[in-house]
Amino acid sequence: MAADPRDPGEQDASSRRKILKIGVGALGAGLVAIPLAPALGFLAYPLDGAGVAGETGFLAVGKRSGFGADVPVRVDLYADRTDAWNRTKNVKIGSAWVIEVEGGLRAFSTVCPHAGCAIDFDPAATKFTCPCHRSFFTLKDGAVEEGPSPRALDTLELRVEGGLVAIRFQRFRVGVVEKVVV
Repeated sequence: MAADPRDPGEQDASSRRKILKIGVGALGAGLVAIPLAPALGFLAYPLDGAGVAGETGFLAVGKRSGFGADVPVRVDLYADRTDAWNRTKNVKIGSAWVIEVEGGLRAFSTVCPHAGCAIDFDPAATKFTCPCHRSFFTLKDGAVEEGPSPRALDTLELRVEGGLVAIRFQRFRVGVVEKVVV
């Protein structure tokens, strides 16, 4: 049998170089993965369905008995909010007016469809009002009675289950005739 022409010390050095190359490669891959993982999470965020309001999008606002026919009740809507980096619990995401109409409940957004100002309730006039540009809306269906608003108040989906009222909160484009979710 012929003897190996390489020196045993040279074989050890070759083996050490291989291990060193593998180690440097693994270290480099790890360093690339550190900024890449959050970046991929940020890019995938709109696709993952997380964000606001949980799985169904409905947020509990109170017991059914807390809402009547003559006076609307303003409710604040809270949900957990998630972005690419943080999860914040119980953040106020908006408000709604809830009123009983013909035995059922109806929810209206508190954002004026004209310019995005806050809608108030005027008990003396028994109607919803926008103090910014003097738009007035009916209690029953949120229809425009007077003012520059291009459409009625935006209704929000509402459901009652087990005596609890829940609302699906959405934002709508302001200043346009059609109701467009943003």
